[in-house]
Amino acid sequence: MPSRFLHIVAFNVPYPADYGGVIDIYYKVKALKEAGVRVILHCFEYGRKPVKELDEVCFMVHYYPRKSGLLYQLKRIPYIVTTRTSNSMPNKLFNDPFPILFEGIHTTGILHLCGPAGKKSLVRTHNIEHEYYARLSESEPDLLRKWYLRAEARKLKRYEGRLSMADHLLAISRKDAKYFNNRFGNTVFIPPFHRFEEVTAIPGSGDYILFHGNLGVPENSTMVSFLLRRVFPEIGHRVVIAGKDPPPRLIRMLEERSRTELIANPDDEQIKRMISGAQVNILITGQSSGLKLKLLHALYAGRHCLANTAMVDGTGLEELCHIADEPADLVRLTNELMGKPFTEQEVGRRRKTLEDYSNRVGAEKILRLIG
Repeated sequence: MPSRFLHIVAFNVPYPADYGGVIDIYYKVKALKEAGVRVILHCFEYGRKPVKELDEVCFMVHYYPRKSGLLYQLKRIPYIVTTRTSNSMPNKLFNDPFPILFEGIHTTGILHLCGPAGKKSLVRTHNIEHEYYARLSESEPDLLRKWYLRAEARKLKRYEGRLSMADHLLAISRKDAKYFNNRFGNTVFIPPFHRFEEVTAIPGSGDYILFHGNLGVPENSTMVSFLLRRVFPEIGHRVVIAGKDPPPRLIRMLEERSRTELIANPDDEQIKRMISGAQVNILITGQSSGLKLKLLHALYAGRHCLANTAMVDGTGLEELCHIADEPADLVRLTNELMGKPFTEQEVGRRRKTLEDYSNRVGAEKILRLIG
């Protein structure tokens, strides 16, 4: 079979693969290579430098500087889009017949040029971005940042219509797929790509409860504050909070509570050990957007997963989680699960359900779309 080529336009340099969006991109590229696709990767740089690791999984890699500044915030085009538009990119994208996959609405600044150039185009929708930005603004304490997020949400809502120009949309959750398909059609559900090749959850029991996430993100620190005030004081078990960049306010709250431990800025190996060793991974979020990779991580590698409705809504993974929303229900279920060993039967259920979430299946769906 002759080699297939695919351009992928990434909103950031996807290595190291250490947060949601770039994890999806990096492991997608890796899975496509294993499926015989030669990926020509185009990356916008900000805060990350070119890395040789991408040369190992890509046929070719191009880098472009991301713009920044107040001038771009004053434009009608969303800031996340207009700062990722490069004058030199069309020359590299349109001089061959290969299809283009745009990663996120962020990178679609030249999507309108694909049709006239005869290029097949796909867009990976990482979120319903205008809803995501509106909800971020609700939990943002800084007034200037809150203004920016609200303004960006309005611009993204207007701009979203440009997605009608794509041949295919690749939604990251079932809920998002329904939304985009109702609006534009041509939408396929492809779950996030990830580092897991098999379910490694360990049957048995652990002796602590774990919440993990980027604590520098206001949404996550807000959820931890909620748990510290309304849930954890009623639980008679050890609690571990782990994540990047905990804010000083959260550190002070944790210092005041017994049986609660903070692990700040753990590396990947620490996170893996904590997830697999916990008896309960508690996964709550304030907004139902996309499909959280930490949910997949906990299901592949952890024991009991206790989630709220927003975390699992539209993911298709509800049956693998224990679900509660109210503080009293979270307390009751956590205490019950701490006394309930995780079984081989539950590991088997996960293996069966998560087969559809494998990188191989996701790559095969993309192959069918690019022809």
